[in-house]
Amino acid sequence: MTERRARGTSPAGRGNRRTSRAPSRRPAAAVHGGAERVRRTTRRSRSRAAGARDWSERTILGLSAGKAIILAMVVCALAMTLAVPMRTYFTQRSEAAQLAAERRTLEADIAVLKDRRAQQEDPAYIRSEARDRLRLVMPGETPYIVQVPGIEVPAIPDPQAPRDVPDPWYTDLWRSISEHPPVEESAPPAPQPEGNR
Repeated sequence: MTERRARGTSPAGRGNRRTSRAPSRRPAAAVHGGAERVRRTTRRSRSRAAGARDWSERTILGLSAGKAIILAMVVCALAMTLAVPMRTYFTQRSEAAQLAAERRTLEADIAVLKDRRAQQEDPAYIRSEARDRLRLVMPGETPYIVQVPGIEVPAIPDPQAPRDVPDPWYTDLWRSISEHPPVEESAPPAPQPEGNR
């Protein structure tokens, strides 16, 4: 029993499969064929190992080929992940700049309108506009209109005068029909007798 343990058997009493089996009873030809098969498989495994070594020995930027491929895949994944947020960021940045420019123009317009409103609340401005635009005068003042030769002053419309309202379309149509009498077709000239020629 000590010999079996020394040979590599387990303490439970089972023997090693290789050592506990009886010698092969195969014929010698089968043994030689098996040896040839073993040689072929070892050659294949050696060529695979050599190909794997060649593949692992190739380096790209100081990294093995496998590591370089994995690094390239990680970089591509990061680029694809960051592409959409970066595009959104730049789009929103340009929109923000555009909105800021619109806000500045609107604030300038508001400032102009506030100045105009303050100006229109001033009684002196209202009086001057009434004199210039509407040609009104204060009670007790005498208005004078100076006419320069060659310059015609447009007539001031009378607010009491009735406005010219255009006639409806059917009235214009009826007038155009009634003013132009229908054209009569002239009869072809009568043939003249041959003797008169």
